[in-house]
Amino acid sequence: MLRHSVLVLALVCGVGLPANLARADDLKGQPIYAKNNTNRTIYVAAHYVPPGGSSYVTNGFWTVNPGEKVLMLYNDGVYIYLHAHRADGAAWTGNTRVTIHGQTVNMFREDTGHGYEPWTYNFNP
Repeated sequence: MLRHSVLVLALVCGVGLPANLARADDLKGQPIYAKNNTNRTIYVAAHYVPPGGSSYVTNGFWTVNPGEKVLMLYNDGVYIYLHAHRADGAAWTGNTRVTIHGQTVNMFREDTGHGYEPWTYNFNP
């Protein structure tokens, strides 16, 4: 029993982890927010590099109600690609085609800057 407890404690503390694995508390990421400045709910998708990652991933759709600001993700890249749409068909798009949940959408690119300061995209009418 003591041997099992020591092993669990070592794993929890990160002792004995392979050198190429990053510990979660060592990862840094830039908080990315979506702010809905419209009077209708929007649905947002993002294409970004997650903390500790080396390639882009796509996630969504986050529901952002009117006037709401939502923390969507943590970014580890300078650029992020976004897409948003409303139920009435209005959309914020660009010319980068990305597939998410079997649906191809056009995303626009934003420069979030270097560093880890929080960054917000304002979806305006």
